Formats: sequence, C-alpha cells, structure tokens
Amino acid sequence: MKKIISLICAIIFTLSINAQTGFKDAVDFNCTDEYGTNVHLFDILDDGQYALLYFFWNDGNNSEIIDPCIAETYYYFGANQDEVFFIGIDPTADSLKIDTWKQKYQVDFPVIHPFTDGTSVHDICENLYNVIIMPRVMLIAPNRKIVIEDIWPITSTQQLIDEIKTAMDEDYKPTAIAELNDNEIGIYPNPASTEIKITSKHNSEADVKIYDMTGRCVKEVHISNINDATINISDIKTGIYFIDVNGKIEKLVVE
Repeated sequence: MKKIISLICAIIFTLSINAQTGFKDAVDFNCTDEYGTNVHLFDILDDGQYALLYFFWNDGNNSEIIDPCIAETYYYFGANQDEVFFIGIDPTADSLKIDTWKQKYQVDFPVIHPFTDGTSVHDICENLYNVIIMPRVMLIAPNRKIVIEDIWPITSTQQLIDEIKTAMDEDYKPTAIAELNDNEIGIYPNPASTEIKITSKHNSEADVKIYDMTGRCVKEVHISNINDATINISDIKTGIYFIDVNGKIEKLVVE
C-alpha cells in the first residue's frame, strides 16, 4: 500500500509540474449550513473530488438560463457522489429562498449564503476569490489548483459539461507517465467506461490492480495472458484512477 501511494503521489506531483503551471491556488473555507452539512473545501479536494463553485444570485437576470444548466450538469457528474462536488454560493439569499431554489431545480448540493455558519459568504466572494460579478462557475482540482476561473457565457448544458471535462482532461494529461515505465504495456481505450484491453510484447500472467486517488484498491484481477486481456470496469465509478500491471503504473480515466 505504501508503495502504490508513493507512486501515485509521485505521478500527481509530476503531472502538476507539467500541467498546472500558471494556475492559481485555491483558498480554503469551512462552512456549515442550517441542515448541519459541513462544507470544507480542502477536505473535498483531499478526497479526490473536483470542486465546482457556482457563484450566483438565485433571482438574477441570467438565472433562468444558467440555473437549469447547472442542475443538469450536477446530475450528469453524479450528484456530488462521483468526481465533481458542486457548491453553490449566494451572497444575497436566505434559507427560505435557497430551499425554494433547490426545490425548483431538484438539486441537493450545499449552498453557502449569509446565514450559514463558518467562513462567511462575503469573505468567500470578496476576500478569498474576488468574485463580484455573477453568475460565475469555477472549477478546482484535487491538487488545489483553480483549473477554470470562469465559464462564460454559458449557453447550454452540453457546453458546460464539455468545458468541465476538457479542463479535467487537461489537468491530468499524462505527460509524465511514459517516463515511469518502459512502454511495454498498452491500455486502451482510455478514457473508458465499460471495459479496457491490455496488450504487451510478452505472453505471461499478470496481476492487475486499480487504485483510486486516495490509494485504495477498487479492483484486483489476475489475467492469464498479458498480451491480450480484457477487464470489465463497468462496476467502477467515474473518476481518475491508476492501474498497476505487474508493478507498471498507468493513469486510467473512467467515464
């Protein structure tokens, strides 16, 4: 376990050097809403999720256009259970307005407003992230880098999804993976959704382990011929993983 965590940390660090240059650092905040839901930004990121911050006024001029896109994108990415965790930030509403807004769009992600405890909504908007004009969509990667500062204009749900996915792909572009192995093993397709194929120059058995971003092994299989093997991954949630084939590590994106 220590070995795989060290390898994952080394890969992520190298990817950060190659892919994150110039990205701003996120600033932590910690809030608790009226339902007792704790929203601690860095805890979310440290669990391996991206954080999407949606700064908005729920009765703003663009809300009828953008809010439905946010709601549909929230469900597309697994309703805070998969790789993206949505956080709403409204500096003007009260609990009743937020509840009405959530019911209207059938969403259940936490919304920080003037009556939540902890870091104040005004500190988050004005002092931590310097957000004055809203709506604004910001995406923060698990390594605490802001990979999207603002998506604007938002014209459709598909456009919003595509921009988020593009930023996530660029964020973990595997520029350094090849330096960590001898390229004897090929894994495709990648990204994948239902199954992956493994090819190699050698005809031999192999132990294959798939780890999530925390270093937890989520799948382990033994294959009899590494030269031509297929592994079912339909039971793995969408996200970024690392696959270990006889000690050789590759990044795997499940979508």
